[in-house]
Amino acid sequence: MTIAIFAASLITGSALLVLSLASLWRPQIRFWPPPGIDTWQYTAFWWLFRIFSVGIVLVCILDYGAIGNQHAAQSIVGAALALTGFGLAFYVTFRLGWKDAHGEATGLTTSGWYSWSRNPVYVVSIVGMVGMGLLVHSWLAYCLLSIWAALYIAAPYLEEPWLEHEYGDAYRQYKSEVPRFVGRCSNEI
Repeated sequence: MTIAIFAASLITGSALLVLSLASLWRPQIRFWPPPGIDTWQYTAFWWLFRIFSVGIVLVCILDYGAIGNQHAAQSIVGAALALTGFGLAFYVTFRLGWKDAHGEATGLTTSGWYSWSRNPVYVVSIVGMVGMGLLVHSWLAYCLLSIWAALYIAAPYLEEPWLEHEYGDAYRQYKSEVPRFVGRCSNEI
């Protein structure tokens, strides 16, 4: 059963990654953010992402500790990173607003968490993914979590043209002042 769930999650996660990369190559596809809620992109994204996400959770439960015993310190650090990263991701997402966080233009947010990173939800989610991997200690989970991290690293490159189109000079100014992920203030990060 674990392998079947892993396979379904691997296929849907890979499809998300392929469609995202196709969008970078051919911007007219615009898989993320979707052009509207009544489009194939919106429907495909949400079904694929839901199956992928549920698969990750189930694999993390069913394949927990599959590599073997880990040290207590690894479990403690993993749990702390997972709780902190995913907890902050939920907090920042709900502070931003569900619609803005999921591809609908309701205003450009540049304050709070968005003053130190243009993509704080992705940054803290990746921290959570690292923690989950350390905690679960499973090759299957590492594989799926790596795909999820790759999606979150690719997402800003998909979103930036849309943000520039929606918010124009305000976004370009923000982009010049706040890093994409973390680090120095440069739109190259």
